[in-house]
This record gives sequence, structure tokens and C-alpha cells, in this order.
Amino acid sequence: MKEKVKQIKEMYKFSGYHKQFIILFTIIITAAIVDIIAIPYITRQIIDFSIPQKNVQALIMWCIIYTIFLLISCYATLKHCNMRSILERKIARDLRQKVFNKMQDIKTKFYDENDTGVILQFLNSDVNEAGRMFADIITEMIFMGIVRFIIYSIFLLFIDINITLIILFLYIIGYIVTIYFNKKTIDLIKNIRKVNIEIYSKVNEGIQGFLTIKILNIIQKKEEELQNLLKDYEILNNKLERNVSIYNNLFAFIVSLSTIVIIYFGGIKVATGVMAYVEIMLLMEFNGFLNFNFKWFIRHLNNFNNSFISFSKVLNFLKLENIEKIEEGEELQYINSIEFSNVEFSYTGYEKNIETYSFKLSKNQKIALVGRTGSGKTTVANLLCRFYEPVKGEIKINGTNYLKYSIESIRKKIGYVMQDTYILKGTIIDNIRYVNKDITEEEIKSIFKKLKLHDKIMKFKDGYNTDISSNPDILSTGEKQMINFARVMAMNCDIIILDEVTSALSYKSEELVNNAIKEVTKDKMAIIIAHRLSTVKSCNKIILMANGRIIEQGNHEELIDKKGEYYKLVNSHNI
Repeated sequence: MKEKVKQIKEMYKFSGYHKQFIILFTIIITAAIVDIIAIPYITRQIIDFSIPQKNVQALIMWCIIYTIFLLISCYATLKHCNMRSILERKIARDLRQKVFNKMQDIKTKFYDENDTGVILQFLNSDVNEAGRMFADIITEMIFMGIVRFIIYSIFLLFIDINITLIILFLYIIGYIVTIYFNKKTIDLIKNIRKVNIEIYSKVNEGIQGFLTIKILNIIQKKEEELQNLLKDYEILNNKLERNVSIYNNLFAFIVSLSTIVIIYFGGIKVATGVMAYVEIMLLMEFNGFLNFNFKWFIRHLNNFNNSFISFSKVLNFLKLENIEKIEEGEELQYINSIEFSNVEFSYTGYEKNIETYSFKLSKNQKIALVGRTGSGKTTVANLLCRFYEPVKGEIKINGTNYLKYSIESIRKKIGYVMQDTYILKGTIIDNIRYVNKDITEEEIKSIFKKLKLHDKIMKFKDGYNTDISSNPDILSTGEKQMINFARVMAMNCDIIILDEVTSALSYKSEELVNNAIKEVTKDKMAIIIAHRLSTVKSCNKIILMANGRIIEQGNHEELIDKKGEYYKLVNSHNI
């Protein structure tokens, strides 16, 4: 319990907006005092004194006061509802921003270890639930449930201390029972979340792999898998509802005994002349208010459990220390050479993806990495960009271990063109200025002229100001790839990495891309990962990889003359 209270304090501190919360809590307490004390007191003055005494002046005065307090109550209620809604949205927004920023800084390994479903649920459900915790749920539970409960309890103590203490003891027992069952509720919620993550993953798999699922004719199998998960989700939710229903009913039974206590002990006191009949009626009335407000508190326990778990996940994520410290290290001014020296690497920790890997790349040289899928080609590029770091061996830049340099300065010198084209929101110019905000429109036009796309762009109604994110079909796959090349050319990097940039293209588009490759790699060091012979045969060196090892290397003519594995690969038309 102490640990939980400590966590809630940490969450409150982290949520921010403390001044606004103090104002909110003050407004809610004010509204409670007006509703519970002021308005009933004024009503009693009017009914018990002003009307029976036919005191018109007093009646008018109390009616005016009543109206003022009623307006205060209405304003306070509207104000705190509005404030709660605004604070909930602001906290969720701030948390989402912090989570998003953290996701940009976190090491790539996080995305290897966490399923897409986990990340989707985290960004959508957990952040929203965490945003509700203080602005909505705890406000409802504490300040609109418990505070009112305490005020009514004080009233009851003034009527009869002994009976009130017995009633409060019954509520405490009811609360203990609730907490016992609440632990089971938390476990069930955690299990529901696990299944929900699997559902997210299955849905994501169905969207991302839609064509593959259709081609393999496994639609029915995937539907059955999703149905099973949905069935598990339904079973767990039913268990949760049963558990909540049990502790709600047990609580209702225990606190209903308070009515018997009032009737029995109050009846004895009335019979003996110790208590007036009206006091029993007041005890019954205020006990009803106690019951309502405590049930209000209990009803929000399930929502609190959800929010608490979500906020815990958000906090734990934001505390993760496996972030990329991209500014630590010396500034890399330029790249003249790159050397992999006996490099070993493993994504999993037990199966090597790169083993005893060595090569050197000098200024203006171009190296092609070829091999079957899974041979380790892209891993080499990932290591060079420091998305990952070697387990053994060294990667040297200009003869110095590249760990000495800051990640930020290394990546500024590397232009990476991937197979998948990602069009950012905005115009063609916006898509280039993301990487170089100082580049002029004339310089952008010059780049696209070299990439042989300028004429087509000028045919668009808005030319370079065409919003390509809203019109994704105006460019072919190969033409969209030119956006990637243009970005890299705008960066003016020292080394270019091209990762399977022609593998998904038609031969017509390949001609466009091959021209782009010549332009983007002109007077640059380049690492070209490719399947197509036309892309790699002009490179200074070709490295053939298998199972994370170099099995052959040399230029195209040397490897063909050798008649080894590369020769077989070329003649089997696999390259």
C-alpha cells in the first residue's frame, strides 16, 4: 500500500499542472460545502422559521441568499467539469509528446524487442488512460466521493457518536473486502491488456500483410486466430465483470447492515427517551448519502486500476535508460575512409548475424554487398549508422574507432536511401527541406533536373508546391524513389548507403533509378546493397555474403573469372 501511495505521488508530480489542480480541488470542495451545508441550512431557515413566522423581510433575504448560493453551486459545478476535461486533454497531450520524443531517442533494440501491438496500445490506450487518472478518476473518487463522505460522517457524529462509529466500522469492513477483490481485478486487467496487445498485433499483421495472406490463402486461419483471441478477451472480461460484481454486492450487503443498526439502536434510544424520532430520520437520511458517496468511490475503482496500470507503464517507459545519446562524443568533420575490422554482431545475443567481418572503403570507392536474404547485408548498414554497435571488433572512421564520434555527427555524414519510399507530409519542396532548411528552390530544381524528374514536376498545376502527401498516385514507385535520392543529395553527405533501391521496381523505373544512383554517388563513397547485376557490376569491389560472413570479394570481372559462388549467382539470374 505504501509503495502504491508513493507511486501515485510520483505520478501526480509528473503529471504537472499542480496550480490548476489546487484550483480544481478548491472549486470541488467549495461546491460540496455549498451543496451539503449552505443550501440545506438556508432551506431550513426558510421552511422552519421565515414561513411559520410570516417574516416577509427574512423570507426575501433568505431567498436572495439561496439564489446566490445556488448560482455559486451551478458555476462551481460547470467550472470544475470544464477544468477536468481540459486538464485531462492537456495531460494526455503532454504525455503523448513525451512518449513520442522518447521513442525518437530510444535505441533501435527497443523496436526489435517490442511487438507493434505493444507500441500501438501504448500510444493509444495507455497514454489516454494515464491522462484521465488525476483530472477525472481520482477527482471523482476522492473529491466527489470521499470528501462528501467525510462531511456527512461529521454530521452523523453530531447526531449520535456511538451509532455513527458502528456505521463507519461497517463501511471500513466493506472497504477491506473491496480491496481484497480489487487485487484480483488488477491481475485480470493485466491479463486483458496482454490479450489486447495480441489482438492489436493480429490486426496490424492483417493490414501490413494483407496481400501475402491472400496469396497464401490463409485468410480463414488468420480469422480463426483472431476469433480465438477475441474469445479469450471476452472470457477475461466476463471474469472481470463477475469479480467486480461480487465485491460490489458484498459491499452493498455489508453497508446495508447500517440501516439495521440505526433502526435497532436508534429504536431503543427513542423508546427510552434518549433520542428524538426526527434524529432517527436524520440518521437514515445521512446514512443514505454516505452509502451513495462511498458507492461512487467504489464504482471508480476499476477505472482507477486501468489508469494506474497505464500511468505506471508510461512512467516506466519514460524512465528507460537505453536511449541514444546522440550528442556525446567528438564532432566528426568528414569521412575519408571506413574500415570494418573483425566485426561481430548479434541481434538476439545468441545467434551471430555478422561474424569476423572485415573490409575497407576509401574515398570515392563504391562497394556492393550482395547475397541472399538474411546474409547480413542490411546489418552492415545498420552498424555503420550506429543503429546498433558491434559486439566484437571495431568499425573505424578515418582510422579511429567510430564510437569516439557523436552519433549525430556520424549520421549527418551518411545518406541512407532505403527500398521503401516514405513521403512526408507537405509539398515536394517541404519533403526536401526536412533535411536542409536552408536549401533554395533553385537548388532543389537543379537536383531534380539531375534526377530527370524536373519536367514531370513542372507539368503539375502547382509544380514544386504540389502536396504529394495528399496526392500519392501522381508519381510512380520509381519517381517516388527520386524523393529519397533528392533528400540525400540535399544533405551533401560523405558516404551514401543504397539498400535494395531497385528490388521492387519495373525495368523502366530501374533505368530512372540507375541514373539517380550515378548522380547521388558521384564523387562519394558508397555502399550499395542490391540484387540486380546492373546496379553492382560497376562497383570497385563486390562483397558476396552468406550467414554473416564474407565468402568472396573482388570486382565483377575478377569474381566472374574466379567462377565461384558469385559466378553461380549471376548465371542463376539471382543477381
